[in-house]
Amino acid sequence: MTQDKHTPYRENIPAYAIGALDADEIAVLEAHLKTCASCQIELAEFRALSEALLMAVPPVSPPAALRQRVQRRLPHVHKSPRPRQIFSLNSALGLAVILLFVLNLLSFIQLQEAQRRQDKLLKHLEDTQLALMFLSSPDVRRLPLDSEKVAGALLLDEQRNQAILIARNLPPLAENQAYQIWLIEPDEERISLGLFRPEEGETYTLQILSPSQPFENYLGIGVTIEPAGGSERPSGERIIKVDF
Repeated sequence: MTQDKHTPYRENIPAYAIGALDADEIAVLEAHLKTCASCQIELAEFRALSEALLMAVPPVSPPAALRQRVQRRLPHVHKSPRPRQIFSLNSALGLAVILLFVLNLLSFIQLQEAQRRQDKLLKHLEDTQLALMFLSSPDVRRLPLDSEKVAGALLLDEQRNQAILIARNLPPLAENQAYQIWLIEPDEERISLGLFRPEEGETYTLQILSPSQPFENYLGIGVTIEPAGGSERPSGERIIKVDF
């Protein structure tokens, strides 16, 4: 065998001595070493040199950048990428992004809930202040509720064309139901004045009524239980009636 044919094997001997060859190159070189005495001697020399260097210097892990540069300079040696580590890093970043999104979403929901409660409290305070103003006004009529189940009153201010319905102990509603308020006309026709559904846990409800026509044009109001979307005419049980 000529010197030129030995060259590819001898170029890989240093990498073989430090364990830097891949499996295919190792198999080819070891098959050659079985029949080539000169390459066996060169391999033994490299191993002896490597062991001497290891004994003379305390073991220190080389920097990753230095190791990569050395391996790139070795013939036929290419460090394979580490997709598993890259995948792990990408997975960690992805989980961090998802966690941050979930935390922000929870904070947003909590903020919305706090804002809703604050708005509800402010409206309740405003309605209560209006009811107190009605009660202190000499022009407001206090009309009792005609009901066997509900206690309360209708505060009617005909000059301002406003009224406040205060009702306690309203019967509980099903999920698909609501209370509907009706204005009673002289011909006994009913005109819807809107829907309401008391908040869960409330002991009383306070509803402000402001019809487009003066209250003096009507005989009274009634409250019935209707489907959640309301009805064109009263169809459910009448809970409250107030005569003007």
